[in-house]
Amino acid sequence: MDSVGSAFQPLFALSLLGFILGTAAVSISRYRRQQPPLGNVGGSLVLGASVRGWYYDNLRPFEELCVRWGIRPATLSYTQLAASLLVAACYAAGWLFTGGWLLLFTGTLDIIDGRVARRTHTGSARGAFLDSVIDRYADAFAYLGLAAYFRTSWVLWAVLLASLGGVMTSYTRARAEGLGAQCRVGFLQRPERYVILGFGTIFGALWDRITAPWLPGQRSGLVMLTIVVLAVAVNVTALQRVVHVWRALGAHDDV
Repeated sequence: MDSVGSAFQPLFALSLLGFILGTAAVSISRYRRQQPPLGNVGGSLVLGASVRGWYYDNLRPFEELCVRWGIRPATLSYTQLAASLLVAACYAAGWLFTGGWLLLFTGTLDIIDGRVARRTHTGSARGAFLDSVIDRYADAFAYLGLAAYFRTSWVLWAVLLASLGGVMTSYTRARAEGLGAQCRVGFLQRPERYVILGFGTIFGALWDRITAPWLPGQRSGLVMLTIVVLAVAVNVTALQRVVHVWRALGAHDDV
């Protein structure tokens, strides 16, 4: 009875999470049929334009609340930074379920601050620079927490590789734009990394709790798989951008 009882709560949480995601999938499908093509919303293989557009529309009440209360974009950016520190602490302590939700929260704040800046016409070069710096720290803190958690495991190398790939993915775009080339290619950009790592750790933590009575000693198998897949995919994205920028700059050199 104890083993069954200990598995019931995470099983209920997993069922509830599955219901929420299933409801979201139905809502996204309806949104895709009702809305015209979204030319101003970017998309990727992992998160299409319809998914992003649906999420942005659902964030609108929060944007309006921030505007009504006079919350500045910089305040949202600093909140994102503080939340990312909590993500690192949760991951390091092994609170993967909580850390995953907090990671998704930090990604949402990253979306809202820019949209609030545009709506209130308070965007500036300094604000954009601050936002980019905080984004880099937020990425790094999540991987630092996972590195601390997996410090005695081979997964540490996958965490470091995923962190390196994230840095290179961002750097190639920044450097390309500094040289006058556009670089928006790649199927695993920052929002996709948030979604994969966030939900990967959430589901992984729930799965560990469910299977713990029957598989003692198992630790974060699904989370390990998530990190390995992320490490490979994010570095493939970085290489995609390297090849794209190399060709684009070569075309400019030939002119």
